[in-house]
Amino acid sequence: MSDFTEPDGRFVERLGWQLSSEYRRLNRLNPSAGKIAVPRRVMAIALMVGTVMAGITAIYAADYFKDSWRKKIEIARVETEVKLKTAHLEFAREMASKAETRFSSGVIGEEEYQLRKGQAEKAALALDGSLLNRDEVKASGELPRNELYAPVVGGRDFVGERLKLERKELELDLEALQRSLGRFEKLVEVGVAPKDQLDAHQADIAVRKALLDKVQTRLALRQRFLKGQVTAQAVDIEDRIAVAASDLRQARSRVESLKRQIESLQPREAMGLVSSTEVQRLRYDLDAAQADLILAAMETDVLNKVK
Repeated sequence: MSDFTEPDGRFVERLGWQLSSEYRRLNRLNPSAGKIAVPRRVMAIALMVGTVMAGITAIYAADYFKDSWRKKIEIARVETEVKLKTAHLEFAREMASKAETRFSSGVIGEEEYQLRKGQAEKAALALDGSLLNRDEVKASGELPRNELYAPVVGGRDFVGERLKLERKELELDLEALQRSLGRFEKLVEVGVAPKDQLDAHQADIAVRKALLDKVQTRLALRQRFLKGQVTAQAVDIEDRIAVAASDLRQARSRVESLKRQIESLQPREAMGLVSSTEVQRLRYDLDAAQADLILAAMETDVLNKVK
């Protein structure tokens, strides 16, 4: 507090004298009232409390206006995002409609049609995610939160709703990969495609399944937190453990897939049927995947000890 707002000794003495005089005057008018002494220190404290409270009120007012502008900016940002996602969805649906017509006429195959259809479905999910963000910003005035221990806002579980959208997107990816799995298997059987491509495709399916399991686990943890079955600290640790375990499974699957691909390509590389650059790229990918595997294993071990 500045010296300008602090009461000096003479001011406090003057204030005490004035209050005492006024009290004596009122006491003469009402003799039955008891005398009350007003200590100088009490008066100074009262004055300073009033000054501080006025300052706090001004600070809260400043914070209100600051938060108000922040909220307006965040709403403008998410509104822009919604407009862009809406435009993208309209374009994706138009392309899917054209692909359906061309597929019905036999101009394109089912694979291209399913691709366009899936892109439209994912664009719709992306728009739903932006709408969720907009609703949360309007309700809370803050950036959307994704922590499993984040509070419910305006009666809505935005964290859970976002996880369900993420789950739906992964399900669409998994469906698309599984549809094309049969085609890859047939191409390998007739010798048109190498087996390493099938292995890579199966590895992608395994990754999507691991991600889907992670989302399901996080959704279950979120429900337990909302029901009061676990504390915020406990749910955060369990979430980190689940994520680390999922990362570990993905890294292990990736390492195994890359090893199989390299083993499959090495004989053809020796015969000059495959570029050595392609094999070298896979070796680099394998090194990165093995590093991720080691890191995920260490993180899982540390988190389990913390728990």
